[in-house]
Amino acid sequence: MSGLKQSSLPPYSVPNALRRRLSLAGKPLTPAELEILRWAADGKTVWEISQIRATSEATVKFHLRNIYGKLEVSNRVQAMNEAARQGLC
Repeated sequence: MSGLKQSSLPPYSVPNALRRRLSLAGKPLTPAELEILRWAADGKTVWEISQIRATSEATVKFHLRNIYGKLEVSNRVQAMNEAARQGLC
């Protein structure tokens, strides 16, 4: 990729995770995502949230990845800061 800009690359060369994150950007959070975000803001782990919601850890991680994509952040701390800035938590 020496010297090529991202936009000049064919769509199939963009990693799936990045493509998915970009497709979520700016979309509103679902009620489940808001609940998980609030539990995460309270310091709950993925396992604890999965127990509270009676779901799998994989499902909680799925929602967290969607939250990160929709808020255009990379991790939980950034998500908490962005959610606070937007008045979500």
